[in-house]
Amino acid sequence: MNEKSIKKESDKIKKIYAAVKKAISKEFLWLLFVTLICIPISLTIAYIISVDAEIINKKLAEEIEGISEIITIDQPAFRVLYAICFLGIYFSRMVVSAIKTQLGDKK
Repeated sequence: MNEKSIKKESDKIKKIYAAVKKAISKEFLWLLFVTLICIPISLTIAYIISVDAEIINKKLAEEIEGISEIITIDQPAFRVLYAICFLGIYFSRMVVSAIKTQLGDKK
């Protein structure tokens, strides 16, 4: 192999490394954003559910809390809702990204 081909391959590897590095940093920032934004959403939904459940039927609320405590031990509503919010936001982001990719391919 001559020097030009080695240089060309080296440049390709550097470009691939830069693209991977950018993608990983983007995913990390999204993960951080979703992790932080899910906290207030989960707390709000947990509060609404607990208030509504008490108004509708106190016994039903106790049964729901009992079941969810078995699932999540300490803070049943918050942990379950946090997981749902996290998955929902991240899934939505992935769907939007897939749609953008598909639209970008057609141009």
